[in-house]
Amino acid sequence: MPPWRFKCLMKVIKCSLEQIKKISNGSVLTVGMFDGLHKYHKLIINKTCELGNLNKLNKVILTFDHKPTKVNEVLISESKKIEFIKSNFDIDLIYIIEVNDFLIKTTKEEFVKIIKDKLNVIFMVEGSDFKFGYKQEGNIQFLQNEFGKDNIFVFNRDTNISSSRLKQLINEEKYEEINKELEVDIDLLK
Repeated sequence: MPPWRFKCLMKVIKCSLEQIKKISNGSVLTVGMFDGLHKYHKLIINKTCELGNLNKLNKVILTFDHKPTKVNEVLISESKKIEFIKSNFDIDLIYIIEVNDFLIKTTKEEFVKIIKDKLNVIFMVEGSDFKFGYKQEGNIQFLQNEFGKDNIFVFNRDTNISSSRLKQLINEEKYEEINKELEVDIDLLK
């Protein structure tokens, strides 16, 4: 499919977690900051698209306006992140969730109930180190118990491919390595 197709169809919704509107069709969901949009993130988003297309489900990204503990520490601006995803992936919907007290205090059970009830999640695609919910008590095992092991697709984390590694390379001004090792477009970085 031509890349212009993606740009035209993706919808972006900014809201709080409690304001998410119900979607009728089932969905494939991935949740994360996607700060840096390195090759690990791209694998996860591509798998989300693949599963959605294969099963005729909505392809949904749930991301956040900032990290709960680091308000001003982002590698890629929200607008650049959205534009990159629109231009490179066949995502139907991006939710940018406001980090507020409700989100921070949401338990793992409440979070799963919201994504099941509101986003009609059938499949999820995450990294093996994915944590969510109050005090990060939710994990992959919990998702597999809630959705079924076959409905949670997990990419094993490669510690050399991370936003932390990206920050390190930026601080060391090793821009060639950023592109080569992490497959990050330097123009996306602030």
